[in-house]
Amino acid sequence: MKSQKNARSDAKSRSHAMNVALGRSGATASNPSTSPFNQVSPSIQSSGPLSPSRTVSLNRFDGRNSFSAGVGGQPSNAICRSLERPLDTEGRDDGVNAMMGSLEEERQTQGFFGSSSATSFMRQIRTAVEKRVDSPNRRTSESILGTGAQSSLPKRTGRPSTISNYVLPPRKTADSLMEVYWRFVFPLYPLVDSMHLRAEYIKLWTGATLDSDENMLMCTFNVIFALACQLADFIPPDEREASADAFFCRAKDLLHFNLWHGGSATLIQCLLLMAQYLQSTDSAHQCWIVTGLAIRNAQSLGLHLPQTIACLPSFQEQQLARKIWHGCVLMDRVISMTFGRPAMISKASCGSVPLPATVDEEYIPAALGGEVRQPADRPSVMAFYAKSLKLYEILNDILLSLYKPVPEENPEDIYDFYFNKGPDEGERTIFELDRALTKWTQSLPPHLRGETSSKPEDAVFYHQSVVLRARFLHVRMLLFRPILSKYCTAREITPHDPLISVNDSFPQRVAQQCSIICVKVAQEVIELIHSNTPADGSAGPLPAWWYNILYVYTAATVLIAGRLRSAILEEVTETAITRSWNCALEILRSYHSCSSSARRCVAALEILYERVVSEGPQQNEPPTHAQASTSNAMNDMSLGEDMNTDLLDGFDMPDFQDMSWLNSVPSNLY
Repeated sequence: MKSQKNARSDAKSRSHAMNVALGRSGATASNPSTSPFNQVSPSIQSSGPLSPSRTVSLNRFDGRNSFSAGVGGQPSNAICRSLERPLDTEGRDDGVNAMMGSLEEERQTQGFFGSSSATSFMRQIRTAVEKRVDSPNRRTSESILGTGAQSSLPKRTGRPSTISNYVLPPRKTADSLMEVYWRFVFPLYPLVDSMHLRAEYIKLWTGATLDSDENMLMCTFNVIFALACQLADFIPPDEREASADAFFCRAKDLLHFNLWHGGSATLIQCLLLMAQYLQSTDSAHQCWIVTGLAIRNAQSLGLHLPQTIACLPSFQEQQLARKIWHGCVLMDRVISMTFGRPAMISKASCGSVPLPATVDEEYIPAALGGEVRQPADRPSVMAFYAKSLKLYEILNDILLSLYKPVPEENPEDIYDFYFNKGPDEGERTIFELDRALTKWTQSLPPHLRGETSSKPEDAVFYHQSVVLRARFLHVRMLLFRPILSKYCTAREITPHDPLISVNDSFPQRVAQQCSIICVKVAQEVIELIHSNTPADGSAGPLPAWWYNILYVYTAATVLIAGRLRSAILEEVTETAITRSWNCALEILRSYHSCSSSARRCVAALEILYERVVSEGPQQNEPPTHAQASTSNAMNDMSLGEDMNTDLLDGFDMPDFQDMSWLNSVPSNLY
């Protein structure tokens, strides 16, 4: 009894501390304006009203540094300095798309992508790629909002202004960008209260009194505009980066985060949106840091504790708190997967807070005691979010079990790490992980299984189903890829056993089937993206382009590895692999105008094919019937119209024991 009282007391204390941090002491459910999710921490200070009439400038947005001095001039706080300053001291960005991983070779990470960027083979590929693709530079093309980023303009100096300079794009442009966000981003990442944010957006244009802090609200909207620019079909692909960067620069100026004070729910939401945007940029380090800031602020508010959320006065606020916390969990796992770095949030902490309810916001009453129920004839948009979180929970188990750093195995124990997990190790075998993925697919509701419908309102569900399918296939490919890597080298290093033939051993047979599955899944990934790419160049129902580049590049390297073993080609023919390969390159080339990462991926894949695939199956393996009957199939492999064999001069033959290129991501090419 005493322990229960202590627990309740601790929960109340944490809730009180959270309320104080959010400026919510004495808040009640009857006064929504004092809710922790409508108030801002005192540490996020507004610099004063715009003017007595509170007008909002609707002048055309003129890009980086071409507007009048904003709030505080040049921010002096740590987060703004981090966002504005490149990783190095010479004014360069990271030079690698943030979704593709980390650049820093001197700080090698272990785990998912581990030491692959340190191998000599990947260094040679980077050198060859550099000769074919210019180093990525930030574009300064004309933006739809005005001139693009102009780094030549002098930095602002002088005393900070006491008047906030809130500049919005023209209403028509703003409305179009908000529609892109609500249509393509929010259904996949429902990290905000959409009903509240829509209402605040209208108030910005009407001059009505806002329920949120102006500074943080304008910062959030500018991040949304930046994110939408990267996905908007009405913006030419070669102008999206400049347009997005203009908005993000303004958001950075408006983000007045004090590192020494507490955070707020609105700050966490804004940081998560920033991390999403940074995935599409050449700012990998900043993406990593901003995600960490969001997580630490969420933990400081106690959002990782179910007791804290249970103390919130309404189901509406509890639902939002769950969405925010699990948004931190999702971003933590995605970024950790991409960078090959340990996740910040522990597995136990991830699962302690219940998942958000699969009920859409319009069916959650603001008042206490109201019925919360999704209509039986209307699937919930939130179901996608819940299923994605479950999928990435399995992904986390895969990373912890199969991608952790391990000492070099003895030749006779090559498969022990993958097939012989002990229960005391707290890890899961590949069989258990595959079963978890199977059960996950069986749990999907009909509207997330890709069933098309003629109803216009169901377009969002089809979009969700395609994105969820792509995520699932990518995770499944990552499950079997370590086995494929081992299988491609096992012939050379497995000692001969006079009693059991190598090819007849149980581990070898299992590894062969796992490798075949991996190649087939890679083909599925490519086919899914290729078949859902609209002919008019629009985004369609696909994931964001930076995810597609990662998925297709990963799948293409698996296709290359699959050709190294003749046993795989007995079941997956060279003709089929050739078709998938050509589709993969076609997809990546379609993103050339969006990202230099796509160009580098194509160059690297062409080089990999020339130096690895052209050597055929490993030595000591006789050609199979499938190889003999399709010996000319790979001659149809498209290597690109600008493939220059001179680039390969001095390129050492790869060591087939070194499969680092299979575990590589585009960041390894920089």
